[in-house]
Amino acid sequence: MQKLLIGIVDTGINPWHSHVRGEVRGCRIYLDNSKKICEDSDFNDPSGHGTAVAGVLRRALPHAGFYAIRVFDNGLTTYPSLVARGILRAAAQGCDVINLSLALPPGSGAELIAEACIAARDAGSVLVAAGHPERPGLLPASLPGVYGVICDDELKGDEIEMQGAGPYSLPRFRHTTQAGKYPRQGKPPGTFARLRPGYSFRGADVE
Repeated sequence: MQKLLIGIVDTGINPWHSHVRGEVRGCRIYLDNSKKICEDSDFNDPSGHGTAVAGVLRRALPHAGFYAIRVFDNGLTTYPSLVARGILRAAAQGCDVINLSLALPPGSGAELIAEACIAARDAGSVLVAAGHPERPGLLPASLPGVYGVICDDELKGDEIEMQGAGPYSLPRFRHTTQAGKYPRQGKPPGTFARLRPGYSFRGADVE
């Protein structure tokens, strides 16, 4: 059976961290001094956000491979163009799932993000992004074909509640996760999942 490969578009990953380890590869996508988009192999995490996300995923999926796509600089700044390129890079790498614990409001750059998500879906990737219960328009979580995730303190243990399109729509159903498992079928993309607090992280903001 082929190993699950998860792309983590974030601040990078420190693969030596005790909560991560395992198979970790990756790259950095950044702007050079001339504002040209470039790529190198430095996916080390200067802030710890992406490493924390990877630690949560490692706990749930201990045998998965991770592909880190660092799109934030040392000042924790990034741009929609870099996020879009990161999504495309993860899809090109063959990632089964692309995790985006980041968010930007609708506006400049939204079209780039949307087009990248469509291309990644067409390539066979499942996209999961951080949402917010009071800001339902955040991207990419609110885009068609993307699974948005928000916290819900009424859930217990490893319980997940799936909803229809948008964070407040019905019907709903609940599912208890199992370590090492991940859904290949279920509600269609564009639904929102509510998770117990402690199992998700605030999405980093994109300028």
